[in-house]
Amino acid sequence: KRPDRLNPTTTTTTTTTALVSGRVSRASRMALSFAVAAAARDLNAVTVADTKSKFLDAYAKPIPALYNTIVQELLVQSHLIKFGAKFEYDKLYALGFLSVYDGVMESFPDGNQDEILGAFLGALEEDKQQMRADAAEVTEWASSLGGVEEVLADASGSAIQQEFVKYASAFSEGSKVYNKFFGVGMFRLLELAKATDPASLEKLSTSLSVPLARVTADLATYKGMLTKMTKAKELMQEIIEEQRKKSAQREAEKAQTNASSGELPNGGTPASA
Repeated sequence: KRPDRLNPTTTTTTTTTALVSGRVSRASRMALSFAVAAAARDLNAVTVADTKSKFLDAYAKPIPALYNTIVQELLVQSHLIKFGAKFEYDKLYALGFLSVYDGVMESFPDGNQDEILGAFLGALEEDKQQMRADAAEVTEWASSLGGVEEVLADASGSAIQQEFVKYASAFSEGSKVYNKFFGVGMFRLLELAKATDPASLEKLSTSLSVPLARVTADLATYKGMLTKMTKAKELMQEIIEEQRKKSAQREAEKAQTNASSGELPNGGTPASA
């Protein structure tokens, strides 16, 4: 049985009924309003349940709990962005998404990060090769730069800067909406161009016509997630090391007991002299 199948229609109906009857607190109404809005975004040709099902069909191997929780949360977030209103794929989105994915999956124990990514992006109807290529193009370009002025949207600048002008125009016109992976892509862009000061972030946000407050909030969430993941990995490693020590100690005690009783380690008895 597949876990985590969602039914946003049922959730929306139930919460709306509760709101109408006046039996919910103000705080609950605010939370439920967000749930209704999220469900409304999901009521289209592809649901969260569909995306999860596609992912599980493409990657049926078990994923360690620490990583599975993050992968599932990332899948839902990505679904709501990809299939939300006015989403447009672009190279900064690709850079931002892959920065998040690679960051949290860096120490995945089985070495199947790329296979999981293929299943993940396939479930979202994205092209893994194209996304990798776009992120690599922006990375190579930005790494050769030395300041924020060289990464700003500029109609007379480089090919990528001219592409940024199109992003800014679409944001301004309302035909394209900002998302958190785009924000992370902006941050990575500035890191690569060696311009990570707040003033540079503000310049880039203005240049691309995106809200600085949202970018700042998304970056804080991104950094916090990576920090928590690092601490969780360290804790897991400590637990594994402790288990290894205890196992080694038990084996040593068992060997000592066998030696004291005259038994061989494999359970036999010593040969006669």
